[in-house]
Amino acid sequence: MGRGSALKIRVQTVGEAVLVSPSGTLELTTAPQLRTFLARRLADQPGAVIVLLQDLVLAKSHSLSVFTTLARQVADWSGVPLLLVTGRNRSRELQRHSELISRFIPVHPDLASALAAMHNPPARQLSRLRLAPEPHSAATARRFVASVCELWHCEEVAEDAVAIVSELVANVVRHAKTDADLRLELRRQRLTVSVADGSPLLPVRRPPGVRENGLGLGIVTALSSAWGASPTSSGGKVIWATIGLRSPNARVAINNSWRNGL
Repeated sequence: MGRGSALKIRVQTVGEAVLVSPSGTLELTTAPQLRTFLARRLADQPGAVIVLLQDLVLAKSHSLSVFTTLARQVADWSGVPLLLVTGRNRSRELQRHSELISRFIPVHPDLASALAAMHNPPARQLSRLRLAPEPHSAATARRFVASVCELWHCEEVAEDAVAIVSELVANVVRHAKTDADLRLELRRQRLTVSVADGSPLLPVRRPPGVRENGLGLGIVTALSSAWGASPTSSGGKVIWATIGLRSPNARVAINNSWRNGL
């Protein structure tokens, strides 16, 4: 494969993990292709995204920075682990550069160790609910979020989280008209609310003063510390919002839930 040509990217699933195997030369012209592909896979929110590097040729010493850049971009909302596998027969160049970025992103010598790392005690708590595109789904989502916030001892943000999920689910019912996947995640004193649907249309922020049905995404902006939308590999999208916690009780809840097998 010549320089400047597109990468070939193979995908397979092992359990909850998505394995991505790019081949070709990773350089300035092909890095955006790989970054976009991985961003969509992370937006699908599997158990982990594992990238197998053994067939990738590095054009420059900093080529692997595409992975650290992507990890920083999704750190605010996605708790999906992004792991790299160098392979036992890795080149000396790949070994040297992967050791440099291992300070920022997990790098494993083989697939078995990467898959095993998925089962380490989680630094997060996760709960999800599938919703139909029906008018009552917003109320169902509100009750679900309120009960999960109580379970995780983060009642201090429950009211804001309920208001955010109400708007996001209502938008799915009004506009996307597809099933929705509601996901709550608690990690590092941050609660993330995300709703994925089957429509590719990304939300548009209306100018100030323009009225819309319901509270609109303005309420999401007002109540969250950050929010955004990302396309998924299935052709839909996921909209997410994060809320910071002040109380340390949420971290205790995560540890207790993991030890109790919840």
